[in-house]
Amino acid sequence: MKLKSRVLVVGGGAIGGLFAWRLSLSPTVSVSLVCRSNYQKVKTSGYLINSAQFGTSVYRPSSVFRTVEEAASDGPYDYVIVALKALPNIYDSSERIQPAVTPSTTIVLFQNGIGIEEPFVKRFPYNDIVSSVSFVSVKQEDSGCLKHGGFSMLAAGVHSYKRSLAEATRKLETLFEAFESQGVSCTIEADIQPFRWQKHILNGSTNPVSVICGGSSCQEMVRNAYCRRLLEESMEEIFVLGKRVTGKAFPGVDGIVDPQSATEYIESIPVPVYTSMLVDSQCKRPMERDVILKNPIDLADKLGVHVPHMKALYALVTMVEDNYAK
Repeated sequence: MKLKSRVLVVGGGAIGGLFAWRLSLSPTVSVSLVCRSNYQKVKTSGYLINSAQFGTSVYRPSSVFRTVEEAASDGPYDYVIVALKALPNIYDSSERIQPAVTPSTTIVLFQNGIGIEEPFVKRFPYNDIVSSVSFVSVKQEDSGCLKHGGFSMLAAGVHSYKRSLAEATRKLETLFEAFESQGVSCTIEADIQPFRWQKHILNGSTNPVSVICGGSSCQEMVRNAYCRRLLEESMEEIFVLGKRVTGKAFPGVDGIVDPQSATEYIESIPVPVYTSMLVDSQCKRPMERDVILKNPIDLADKLGVHVPHMKALYALVTMVEDNYAK
């Protein structure tokens, strides 16, 4: 009898909770989860998930841990999925997962932003590292309570590998087969970076602008002519920089091929969308400002690409965060 693949999901928020749930339903996978702020709720009651795609369900993880160190004592794991917020100005995500990583572990990054892979490559030069981009609308409305929309897609590619690209890809295919068996659309790309930049079109514009707007939904922002122009000009910088960095066109997920189609897509969403950065700012939590703004700005400066909107947004968002203590 074939042994189940053992997966540890580090980060039990909206993304980690949703995808751990889908994986747990596969008979080929055993899933463990590391939670922090919602640990007690998830450990006691599990997740209550209201999903337009999959229906309403209660997910009670078979193994929930408060720390990676505790989870490591129950290892080893074939895969460690990193669903932590990417906050390099606060902590190093690669350091946080280190206790659970063994020489045979494949590290799968489920984090937003640009340039997230390098800390993991430096710390784990002899492990397979997969960079994954999630196209999904999901939020944790209360501790252990997830609200998910009608679509879930993962795009991923091998970023670095230990022995061979073919072997690392086969292991990624095994994981994605489990996801696909439970309704998650998956695609494996030779170069994942155009998909990462594709997602960044919305992430890198609506996130910081929503914070500065003081609480507006994405739809409210595009209905205001001045704000819509700001968003589209910010998106244009992302298109130009992303194509310069990758040397490739973006894949056009959701029909987004230019700033205008991006704002039209936002307009078409029937329910109000509030960005994760906005929610973090309202709760006075650290925002993913470095991977959303600073890392792309550093690339732009290196390549000589003009990004004045991006720089202005970064300056304003850092001031918002610096003022939390006031």
